Amino acid sequence: MFHRVPQIMRQCLLGVLALAVFPLMAEAAGRKLALVVGNEAYETLPGLATPVADAQAMSKALRDLGFEVTLLTDVGPEVFQAVLGTFAGQVDQADTVLFYYSGHAFQMGGVNHLVPVGAKLADQAALQSETWRLDDIAKVLKGKTSQLLLFLDACRDTPLPDAVKGIKGVETGGLAQFDGGAGTFVAFATAPGAVAWDKTEGSANSPFTAALLRNIATPGQTISDLMIAVRNDVGTATGGKQTPWDQSSLREQFFFAPLVDDPLPAFDLAEQASAIVPPPGGISVIGQGGADEKLAAMDSDTRSLNAKPAPDNLPLAVQDELKRVGCYGMRVDGQWGNGSRLAMTAYYKAKKVDAGEMEPTEAAWRMLAAEPAKVCETPAQVAKAPSKPKATTKKPAATTTTKNTATKPAPTAPAKTAPKCKFMVIAVVCS
Repeated sequence: MFHRVPQIMRQCLLGVLALAVFPLMAEAAGRKLALVVGNEAYETLPGLATPVADAQAMSKALRDLGFEVTLLTDVGPEVFQAVLGTFAGQVDQADTVLFYYSGHAFQMGGVNHLVPVGAKLADQAALQSETWRLDDIAKVLKGKTSQLLLFLDACRDTPLPDAVKGIKGVETGGLAQFDGGAGTFVAFATAPGAVAWDKTEGSANSPFTAALLRNIATPGQTISDLMIAVRNDVGTATGGKQTPWDQSSLREQFFFAPLVDDPLPAFDLAEQASAIVPPPGGISVIGQGGADEKLAAMDSDTRSLNAKPAPDNLPLAVQDELKRVGCYGMRVDGQWGNGSRLAMTAYYKAKKVDAGEMEPTEAAWRMLAAEPAKVCETPAQVAKAPSKPKATTKKPAATTTTKNTATKPAPTAPAKTAPKCKFMVIAVVCS
């Protein structure tokens, strides 16, 4: 469905070229993963102008720097949790993991909360249940990786309704400092307790992300030097009213674009290979903005974000993906019924997330298609009612005579066809 075989063949070709031509670079390069989120189309809270453009531009920049990127835009909690779980399953094999978030956020009791597009934040309980705690996300993404990089372009204005602004511990003036432990680097768009700008005139991006994009690929620049350059650019763009802030507990310096000593002669081989073969991984974009659910993927040939159209037969496509990930054990026929819904239930249970969409929607298909491997150990099946045994008819014994005549077979009574039974599930109760 996502051209897996051609992509694998192209990646193998790139691997051969890299090992043959750049052995020292291949040894030095470690696996780098990035999860990028941009939320702007808020359903109840005030909308924002640049997060989707910010996230898309950061995704492309990171991909060009060798990251395997997963991009989520205008995402709700169910899809985010499912994708986060899949992404987290890979972090132990990575040397560097990066999380970038652009959208609404606030702090409560010294804890930073990121806000999905469907959040209403109508009362104190919703401040916890409808948001994502940065501490929890960082803990999931840290794993055994040696370096976790966090970039938060948030707190552009307060998203909180007036009804909850007076709650004890809720702060409306920026995010709190964050301690992710050893091996963690965190960068905020502005200083703790301050508010960041959403957009400057003439730019499609926020001041913080625009400065990141302008400086991130500078060769030989450490991540600390990157933030100095970003801080100066943002100060210039905002007239000194916004100052990005960072905190590092890294054990070694990190370079987005390391300097290569004694570069090889320019044979144009690397350029030609990159035109044929995409960098490791790719960009998948999952959107869940109200009724307008959409997904785009990074095209490996053009390296531009192009919308991937949903299949014409969504029930058939969702069943096919459910079967691929091991959650559906029946015939893929496009007939969406209780068996298909049980398979969706099995998928959510295997992912250990709250049950989400049970119908064959585009969002459900895209979420399943993003799974890289088998999820369910045992496929779900609807129990079948036992069928009645077929009726048997005794044949009368053939008679013979003493004459040399051929024995005529006795006529056989027509066999009765057993009724075809369908077992219908009236209700599924999950505890």
